[in-house]
Amino acid sequence: MTHLTSAELIDIVEGTLDASPQQHLDTCTECRQQVADLAGVLSEALAVAVPEPSPLFWGQLSQRVRTAIDTEPLAAGGWSRWLRWPVLAPIAALALIVVALAVSLPREVPMESAVANSEAAASTLDDGFAVVADLVGDFDWETAVSAGLIVAPGAADRAVLELTALEQQELTRLLQAELTRAKS
Repeated sequence: MTHLTSAELIDIVEGTLDASPQQHLDTCTECRQQVADLAGVLSEALAVAVPEPSPLFWGQLSQRVRTAIDTEPLAAGGWSRWLRWPVLAPIAALALIVVALAVSLPREVPMESAVANSEAAASTLDDGFAVVADLVGDFDWETAVSAGLIVAPGAADRAVLELTALEQQELTRLLQAELTRAKS
């Protein structure tokens, strides 16, 4: 037979335990005796008058607490916490990774050649663009999208999402073929 734990016995004395341990208590004389003993101890403890401390006690306690706080060593603060190996080692490793990535990444095209290329392209497009602009006139963005002349933002994404599984496989094959052709 499993007897009640000390926590369950205390809960029974205080009246905060549910009914299942109470059923065990009805059949077990040893647990009933322990509950009676605990109830007696609790009633005797509650009957004892607790004396009020001396008026000098609070002043002395306050002074002792202040003294203990004043003598407690101050925690190291500021930069000294950051100048320890457990903190510096990960920071140094991160700095090395950043430097390695910065060195190994490919450089962008110099700005002068990009400007020269854009000026050449702009000069050849200006004449053709002027003719198209004269033909179109006051043609706004919404009208162009609704006429199907311009692809609306997100239209390509929606089109890819609507493809069947076979169409998606074929699109993947075509894209991979174009990528390998562009690399060679």
